[in-house]
Amino acid sequence: MKVSFLGSYRDNFPGDGKKHVVFVGRSNVGKSSLINMIVGSKIAKVSKEPGRTRSVNFFLIDDVYLVDLPGYGFAKVSKGEREEWRRIIVNYFETCRRDIKLVFLLIDGVVGPTDLDMQAIEWIEGFQIPYILVLTKTDRASQREIAQTVKKLREKTQADFIITSSKEGKGKREVMSYILA
Repeated sequence: MKVSFLGSYRDNFPGDGKKHVVFVGRSNVGKSSLINMIVGSKIAKVSKEPGRTRSVNFFLIDDVYLVDLPGYGFAKVSKGEREEWRRIIVNYFETCRRDIKLVFLLIDGVVGPTDLDMQAIEWIEGFQIPYILVLTKTDRASQREIAQTVKKLREKTQADFIITSSKEGKGKREVMSYILA
């Protein structure tokens, strides 16, 4: 499996007919770490500081784009910058909707679903795009915290979910099976 970084975009997204698999979630939920874990390479930049992904990053794996979107929620940036990220994300979904094969919506396994995560679920459902919930950072969560998170999500959605840990490599096979399906 070969993976390469195609580029960062704020508009004029690649539209060459390849399918997109999108990674979306709160700032600092672990999108870049998850991408690195599943491809087995440090291709996506990882930062401890929320809000470092400021454009739409495209990676090519086989014949599918992995798309890393800016995070929503907490980040130490201006209101104007957050609004610009929102505009970029909305523009991406509106422009590339037909190419999006699947969205992985990442939820912090310790924090659980936030109000913003629940809004993101409703928003993605409104676009009628298939999505999978991905619980991240589960190596830091107790079994009880994970069970509570799953219970909260089950009350709100019937979406499938994958439990992952980028640190332990947990969930890699499951995520890859959706990407390559």
